[in-house]
Amino acid sequence: MSMHAIESLVEYSVKTVATASPVPPLARNICFSLYQLQNLLDCGYTVLRVKDELVALGYLFLLPPEQLPEPECKAAKKLAKKGGFLNKETYFDLRSGCCCVTAGSKLWKKLLDLGILPASAKTELRKLDPVELAELIIPLASKALAEGDKTAADTMGLWYAFFPLFCVVAGIDDSNAPAPERIQALLKQLAIPEVFKAAGVYGDDMDFEDGEGDEMTFLAGWATPFNEWRRESPDSLHPEACKQMVYDFIMKHEYVEADRYAAFLPDGPDCTRLMHRCLITMACYNWLKAKNPEQPVTLPESILTLIQAKEGFEYMMERFPASEMRTICNMNLIKSHFLLGEITTAIDLQRAMFANVLPSINRIRNMNEKRIRQASLAVNYYRELNDNIPNDYPRKKELVLNSMPELMDLFTTRDVLSEFLPLRPDMAEDLEECLSMANQVIQQLEELAD
Repeated sequence: MSMHAIESLVEYSVKTVATASPVPPLARNICFSLYQLQNLLDCGYTVLRVKDELVALGYLFLLPPEQLPEPECKAAKKLAKKGGFLNKETYFDLRSGCCCVTAGSKLWKKLLDLGILPASAKTELRKLDPVELAELIIPLASKALAEGDKTAADTMGLWYAFFPLFCVVAGIDDSNAPAPERIQALLKQLAIPEVFKAAGVYGDDMDFEDGEGDEMTFLAGWATPFNEWRRESPDSLHPEACKQMVYDFIMKHEYVEADRYAAFLPDGPDCTRLMHRCLITMACYNWLKAKNPEQPVTLPESILTLIQAKEGFEYMMERFPASEMRTICNMNLIKSHFLLGEITTAIDLQRAMFANVLPSINRIRNMNEKRIRQASLAVNYYRELNDNIPNDYPRKKELVLNSMPELMDLFTTRDVLSEFLPLRPDMAEDLEECLSMANQVIQQLEELAD
């Protein structure tokens, strides 16, 4: 997976340096080090995004093939109609008709030795570590932000979000850590709401946790100001960052906090807010029920009640056409009826949902494929009823086995799955899972008192 946010960080950092007044004397080293750092991660070739800025900073040199020595000249001419890489370091840009030669590359050194590049291009490059880079770029971005450059907040937010990762890939740990004052100085510049908001967007899949592991205690406390701001100002978060917070708190079983963040999601035609709040209630109810199966469930007062969640799913079912979202609503609506003890209604809805799928399966021409699909559908139906109908509910066994006679019966389902398991190694995992479900349902039904 290409790390597009890292690519944006490098792009914005280059622009920050190029537009600074005055341009820092280490500009070429900054560019060299940024791309060295980017190359340690799964990123694409992004030099062309900031081609003009890199040329102005003396990091990039654009040369037509005719100015190159051999064998590079011949290689570049072969790419004249399609563009591409001469080697891992040098790219032929089709639009400009020039080779992109970057400072520090082998071709750059060769061109200097041959006198093809001017003497001003010669410089002693020094690779800056992530801490040095941050100390040079963040103050420039901070100044730009104060002068009204909104992109500067994105630059700073990206650095805040990914600075711990940069330390990891650069091999910085407690054995070679920078002085604490340097980290605190960076944090002081970054700890502002505009930066946190950007960090929440670009780093929405990052784990903002205090303490960066046993080997990186020098970064302990790096996430503290962000987490404090996030708890106090969830309405300032980007919707995608808000969603991530909802999922994080659900995973931690902190459903009240999850619902608090869900309340700040937009609630437009896609019912994002309502959907998440209803799903939080379902997750909370199921978790509490699993913890104490014999005790009645009492949901926290601040989240939706089970009845409200059910009504929410009914409302969304009416708004969504046939889609994955409608299926999610339907499944949770059925589950809510089961949890509320409305067994007959739940069975009717489940039967209708499975009945909608059955015709497409019955139209499959390949008989073996059809039987496998029929068996898979049937076993899922029986499992849902068996899992959701209480064991003490009257006629449970009959309802599970006979409520949808148009399905393959449970025992035939088991036989079909057993038959095809050795014959279809390409489906072995799925068939084995379905067979296990069938056997489990049969065993549990046999244990019920008639």
